[in-house]
Amino acid sequence: MSSILIIDDDPALSRVLRIGLTAAGYDVTVALRGLDGLARAIQDHPDLLVVDLGLPDIDGVSLVTELRRYHTKGIVVLSAAGDEHTKVKALDRGADDYVTKPFGLSEFEARLRALERRMDPGSPVTTQMTAAPGLVIDLAKRVVIDDSRGEIRLTPREFDLLRFLVENHHRLCTHQLLLTTIWGQGYNDPHHVRVYVNRLRSKLGPSGRYLRSRAGMGYLWDSEGDQ
Repeated sequence: MSSILIIDDDPALSRVLRIGLTAAGYDVTVALRGLDGLARAIQDHPDLLVVDLGLPDIDGVSLVTELRRYHTKGIVVLSAAGDEHTKVKALDRGADDYVTKPFGLSEFEARLRALERRMDPGSPVTTQMTAAPGLVIDLAKRVVIDDSRGEIRLTPREFDLLRFLVENHHRLCTHQLLLTTIWGQGYNDPHHVRVYVNRLRSKLGPSGRYLRSRAGMGYLWDSEGDQ
């Protein structure tokens, strides 16, 4: 299990990242201030660092420079700034990747996995996840395979929604958590989720019963037993 230290002063985003990355198998720690994050990085030696450039107590690029003095593994920068100058500056100072806000959690996780492969080319890569009896999610090919029906064609967003629910199986995922994670920050209409859930259930056929609703709250994936 890889360890990740997130240094970001946005509690809501940090919470979403913690939930999603923990479900994906990472050991996640959060620091809401840059200097606290620097101290934790020096003390704990995490495998990966996720650093927001817009911190209140220290310039983000300066923090990346300082972190690189002590940290030889992966550093991923988060920023609302998407201009080339800022990206080049952060990468030149030691960042391994640059992710512009808002972003989708699935893409972010894919970037982390790619960074881990670059750090350790010989490490095994998990590419398949069992969602339910006879239902497999292939993460590398981004397809869902049913033993009796073959490949189930999903749109990219349908795939991301299913994957997140399966990764968080038995855990209630609220409408807002799903909106923020799958659609990005700024989306707040639960209708988006309902439409995609209905499509997923239809496409999954008999396995669609595992995608359970909790009225007024959200959804969860529960592959143990029928509704």
